[in-house]
Amino acid sequence: MHSMKNSTHQSSTQRRTLLLLDPYPPNHPYRMTASERRTIWFPKLSLPVIAAHTPPDWDVKLVDEAVQEINFDEPCDLVGLSVMTCYAPRAYEIAAEFRRRGKPVVLGGVHPTYCPDEALRHCDAVVCGEAEDLWPHVIADVEAGTLKPIYRMSDFPSLSNYQRPRIDLLSPDAYMTRLCTFTTRGCHFDCEFCSVSPFNGKTTRRRPVPEVIAEIQHAKEWLRSAIIDRMTRGSVWNALATSLRIWVGIEEGSIVAFVDDLHNSHRAYCRELWQALKSLNIKWGCQATLFLGDDRDMVKLAADSGCVSVFVGMESLLEESLDETNKGFNQVRKFEDQIKMFHDHGIMVNPGIVFGFDNDDESVFEATLNFLIRNHVELAYFNILTPLPGTALFERYTREGRIFDYDWAKYDGKHVVFKPKRMTPEQLQEGFYWANHEFYSLSSIWSRLRHTKGRFIPRLQMNYEFRKLVKRTCPHGRLSPIARILKDLHGKLPTVETSQLIPNALQAIKQNVHPSSQQELFLNIRARQHDMFTALLIELEGTLDQLNAKELLRRISQAAKQANMDIIVNFEHLRQATPGALQTLLDTNMVQRIRPYAKLRYRKLKEAFLSAWQEVVPPDQDLLEEGP
Repeated sequence: MHSMKNSTHQSSTQRRTLLLLDPYPPNHPYRMTASERRTIWFPKLSLPVIAAHTPPDWDVKLVDEAVQEINFDEPCDLVGLSVMTCYAPRAYEIAAEFRRRGKPVVLGGVHPTYCPDEALRHCDAVVCGEAEDLWPHVIADVEAGTLKPIYRMSDFPSLSNYQRPRIDLLSPDAYMTRLCTFTTRGCHFDCEFCSVSPFNGKTTRRRPVPEVIAEIQHAKEWLRSAIIDRMTRGSVWNALATSLRIWVGIEEGSIVAFVDDLHNSHRAYCRELWQALKSLNIKWGCQATLFLGDDRDMVKLAADSGCVSVFVGMESLLEESLDETNKGFNQVRKFEDQIKMFHDHGIMVNPGIVFGFDNDDESVFEATLNFLIRNHVELAYFNILTPLPGTALFERYTREGRIFDYDWAKYDGKHVVFKPKRMTPEQLQEGFYWANHEFYSLSSIWSRLRHTKGRFIPRLQMNYEFRKLVKRTCPHGRLSPIARILKDLHGKLPTVETSQLIPNALQAIKQNVHPSSQQELFLNIRARQHDMFTALLIELEGTLDQLNAKELLRRISQAAKQANMDIIVNFEHLRQATPGALQTLLDTNMVQRIRPYAKLRYRKLKEAFLSAWQEVVPPDQDLLEEGP
């Protein structure tokens, strides 16, 4: 720190320099090429925001290491880095290089906020939380030579009269767009794996709409001037090429990116904002909830105001997985209609998908891909569930002893760092690879995009660049043979026969459900490999009638032929069944068709439906064995 104190005793007339760095490992396997970045990536706003809150008597330089190399001999008086967990190791390397040269280093962002003691071992100061109100104090202390080790946010910064982020400091021609801004911060949802709510608050704060509109107008005019200047300074052919890119919608600035984590958090606010956006004549994209698609009027207003793309946190097609991660507001049964609503208004849907929840087994990969392709989803972002520090998921997995890798560089959503429940880490990793290659295969791209409404060329180019990235960086994954078997066993079947329903005695239900009741009139079939035996375990929930029983036995017979392992059907959680369904399950002829391939056993069947036991054909006792 001695060199820092000396550097602060400069002449008051000498301008100081702040060097802001966004770390990205030079040898990162998923590093994008220039064309990939310009097509599918936009910059983070954290460092342009810090630059905007730096006093005007400081010069500021911003370097995104994903775009350009860092010059460690760059003259500067202070170095600041914004650190995500997966880039923490690289940030610490960068900090060490600058400190070796006598430059003070400040670390901020999500990872230093949740791991301040760790971060402080690699820098001179740590900023915890949102930094807008803290940064001027950091600069003042640097100037006075009294830099403190930790600066903690006491209150969330106000979003009124907000300083415009210094997007002018970002490298030109390096991103899909530099026209990035935000309208809200925080999230009132509490997803177990997400760090947004803990970092930005569990309520949403909103910027005044007139300020957002003024910022976008200013940025739009600035970028237009930059493009015109580039066209006039270059050749005629370059000018014509730029004009063509603008016309088809692939030139930088063709779209404004709202980088909020929950853009549509408040309906009245969105109505005011989207109505105001109409006057700007822009195309824009955002991150929103999928259930926005339930509101036709709001989707139409968004489209009329220029919305062409929404990133939605779909996460999973399993209701159990969504409930597990506190995301029950996502309703799987509505997904198809919600996606169609966006598509009907020309809005591209880009779902975020997470693999590895406790309810996921190997069947999740193919089932997810089939759904996305069938619904013509234009893009998808696949991630492996990652227990990031600061999240409830990290705390739970730590308590359960399930995290086996603490190399932060692997906490990027592309590596398995924990023990999944229903598959091995290797199966989860292979399934992630497989899903990426299958989704961005040529046949998938054509099947998904031939139905798109508008902006076909930009959407095709994005898929092409994603395909390049996947083919270059992702190994070809393989699904084990059991994955297809599990997928074919899974199902949710409607119950047709609703008379004489027998309640499950294990659930202490005292009376039959009336036929007109809509309560659980379906059969939910879930299958997985048994935790202890070499067997498939089939869990039944809901209502079982004779038709469903026949379909269940058909699926079991097919699985038995393919898997060559015992099959156990658990009736413990089944709500109710018809006498005909029980008779079908115990029909000797039907059961005998399975016997050559596998031993079939029914768990808790007699205990669950004891009251009907005298009315059914006496079963083969081998069917009722509990063990292998």
